[in-house]
Amino acid sequence: MDSTPSLLTAGLAIFSALLYLLAVWRQVLNLEAGEDRQRQQIALVGVAALATHALAAYLPAQAGESSLGFYRVASLMFLSMGAISLILLVARPLHTLLIVLFPLAALSILVATFAPDTSRPMSDLPAGILSHVSASIVSFAVLALAVLQGLLVTVQSRQLRQHRNRGVIRKLPPLEAASILFYELTGAGFLILTVAIGTGVVFIDDLFSQQLVHKTVLTLLAWCLYAVLLVQYFRRGWRVQSAITVNLIAFGLVVLGFWLQVGAGATLTVDAIAGT
Repeated sequence: MDSTPSLLTAGLAIFSALLYLLAVWRQVLNLEAGEDRQRQQIALVGVAALATHALAAYLPAQAGESSLGFYRVASLMFLSMGAISLILLVARPLHTLLIVLFPLAALSILVATFAPDTSRPMSDLPAGILSHVSASIVSFAVLALAVLQGLLVTVQSRQLRQHRNRGVIRKLPPLEAASILFYELTGAGFLILTVAIGTGVVFIDDLFSQQLVHKTVLTLLAWCLYAVLLVQYFRRGWRVQSAITVNLIAFGLVVLGFWLQVGAGATLTVDAIAGT
């Protein structure tokens, strides 16, 4: 399969990456100045970056050239994370996350567009598997956002305990609001992961086949950890740092499942995704 992108796709990918970086630069300036006036403009630049990112991913698929290789799946995950973040910006303080997320999204679309990709074309997949893959990608995206938010909460909490409430830390949302957002993202990711597992049970013939057993077991273990985390939070009000630790372990299991299926790691096979 020819992995050379068309001129239009290449241009869209580069333009998307530049827009992502422009949004990050504007957000950093906004934080340093302690102003909120530019948030709408930053969001608009972010929307433009996501739109061109989506178009750069869609054009190869329309031409029958797109696949489920590792780089392209990563690009779709970061696209999902960016879209979810911008939607949540309406009601939740996710602006700081964009500084971390958007550079990674820029890198992902460039690598997905220009790196060789030899995986199976998406056009070969049944509709049921595609629905499962879509749920898996979105669940991974939301859970990854929860991890990033948890890391921000950890840094903010540590700085406050050390009485270093200066610079960017002073401009972050209140710690309680940031912690609630962490739990909300974790809960949403858990629900979508449940849907992904459910569609896998329905549409995949044997989740415990030799090719998928490691990924299936690791994903189910991660699901159990997320369930324990959320039950403990709602029943006992678990300390957020304990919850963040469990969240990191659970997400690590999900990521490990991917890498065990990838093996040497050049591409991510359809079966690796389908085992989510």
